[in-house]
Amino acid sequence: MHNTTSTQSSATADRLQAFRFVVVGLANTGLGYAIILAGLFAGLGDILANTLGYAGGLVISFALNSRWTFRASPSYATFARYLAVFLVCFSANLAIVLAAREMGFVDDPLVHLVGISAYTILFYVGATRFVFGQGRPFGLSWGENWPELCVLVAVIATYVLLRNIPVSHDVVWQMWIARQMLGGASLYKDILELNPPLWFWMALPVEWVALKLTISAKTAIVSAAFGYLALSIALLASLLRDLAPARRAILLAAAFLAIILIGLPDFAQREHLALIAAIPYAALIARRTDGREPHWAQALLIGCFAATGLALKHYFALVPVLLELWLLAKKRRKWRPLRPEVVAMGAAAVLYGIALVTLTPDYLSTIVPMLASAYFGYESSWPTLLLNPLVLWWAPALGLVSVRWRHRSSLTVAALLTAVAFALSYFAQQKGWRYHAIPTTGMLVIALISVLEFRRPQVSLLQKAVLVVAASISLAIYAAFAPYRNPNEGVVAQLLQHVRRGSVVMMVTANPSRIWPMVDNWGYVWPSRHFALWMLTAFSQDLQKNGELSPKLAEMANLVRRQTVIDLTCNPPDVLIVDNLERSKAAGLDPISFLSVDPTFATVFTNYTKVETIGRFTSYVKMAGWQPSRPKDCRTIF
Repeated sequence: MHNTTSTQSSATADRLQAFRFVVVGLANTGLGYAIILAGLFAGLGDILANTLGYAGGLVISFALNSRWTFRASPSYATFARYLAVFLVCFSANLAIVLAAREMGFVDDPLVHLVGISAYTILFYVGATRFVFGQGRPFGLSWGENWPELCVLVAVIATYVLLRNIPVSHDVVWQMWIARQMLGGASLYKDILELNPPLWFWMALPVEWVALKLTISAKTAIVSAAFGYLALSIALLASLLRDLAPARRAILLAAAFLAIILIGLPDFAQREHLALIAAIPYAALIARRTDGREPHWAQALLIGCFAATGLALKHYFALVPVLLELWLLAKKRRKWRPLRPEVVAMGAAAVLYGIALVTLTPDYLSTIVPMLASAYFGYESSWPTLLLNPLVLWWAPALGLVSVRWRHRSSLTVAALLTAVAFALSYFAQQKGWRYHAIPTTGMLVIALISVLEFRRPQVSLLQKAVLVVAASISLAIYAAFAPYRNPNEGVVAQLLQHVRRGSVVMMVTANPSRIWPMVDNWGYVWPSRHFALWMLTAFSQDLQKNGELSPKLAEMANLVRRQTVIDLTCNPPDVLIVDNLERSKAAGLDPISFLSVDPTFATVFTNYTKVETIGRFTSYVKMAGWQPSRPKDCRTIF
């Protein structure tokens, strides 16, 4: 009887608490909504009006909720928790508003009402269970879990700030291919792409969601990348639970800064995704070397997660290979190969191989021979590779991490070995492209910062300062690059300034970044099955060396000419831009003369009139009334 009465009394108290929260919420909602409406009426726009509305009621709602709703004594710690919950809930509300704007609901009061409703529900749960809850709400406490909560708020806030971050030509091409595949195009048959299919398969669900929600592909891929990095940090946090909060805060902050700042100029690129995927995997292997066995489900999930990023390029297999050799050296006879993460990655590799052979056999029969014959000439010289500012930074960073080796944690060693594996990948590719250096730099930053264990007297204050400065230099270099911006955008914009959206636009060039991502970002139709005529570089260098093309390259050249003619006659460009290939690795080859060896192309090109030349680019416009007879099996371009 006593228990029943106690239960009823507790339920009554909960209902009264909920009632008081609703009253405060209604008052706060009314005040905030009034400010939002006033802001919209004054022309402040969605974001500023929304921010002012919530900021206006924050202090008042804290005072009323703490003293009246939850009968708690206000304190700075309580307000800090209250502010953290507010930021999370406000970010969720803001995400609803931004998603609605992407779908065409601009400055709509009903959208804000939906956002407020979601905010209120989430806030009540957070206030009850976390801010004013007794004991350990959700099994958490601020004193023990502030690193994870701070990083969570940082991830959400960064997403709100960077939701419109530009992505590179490669990422836009990835999403373009996914859109064509959803429309029925066959990869490696209708679209001739050099990279294996995993990256494009990963884009399919993202593009599908974008189409269903009628949001831009860029918004979808940035959101997906943030979800990917949030999962990586969550997995890392799960492995660090037995460390002190200060130590966890250092490592989580290092991972967060490395992922965000180093990935800023080339967000969602393959190397960026590989860095994100490798971080929890390196931490898992470090934990095993210390004899701290993780839960099998945790290890299995990390293995599956790592496989998605490390399978994007075969070079990245060096990461698990080096880490496994290190684990073998540490464990010796206690080493066991059949662990959950190994099984997950091995199964993923087998399934990927089967899928590649069965679903995309044209990759092996068509693309691989093309790569073997003509994918050369893009390599950078060794002095260029080694004198890269980022590579120059690697050497002192490696030296700093290697000092007093026996005093370094296993996580430091794991991060260092992962960085070495990615550095070998960088040199093996021998391109020297900026984004190829992302994972090496990111793991070295984590290795440097992981040395900062305040409880270890072996690391002096001066050494800590040196480590922080060294890590900051690399972060500053990438931050100085700023988000991706194509250097050709201004010139291309001038050439296309009078071309309406939806027109067919093509550039004859060996380098896709001459026209991408602008062609898709600005709503033009790309008619070619190629990202760019990348093989022109091999043709140019072979002609310069031998005076004529080798038999294999001559056969490929004729094939490329025929493919280009078919693409141009299936979807005749309204504007055709020609890159003269100066200051490129294909310099010395005139692209129009090369293509005109095929008489059909020469005939097609006579129907284009030169408009203007700006720098290396010359634009041609299709003559009015000309429409070639379409070949059979022309595909629709989406």
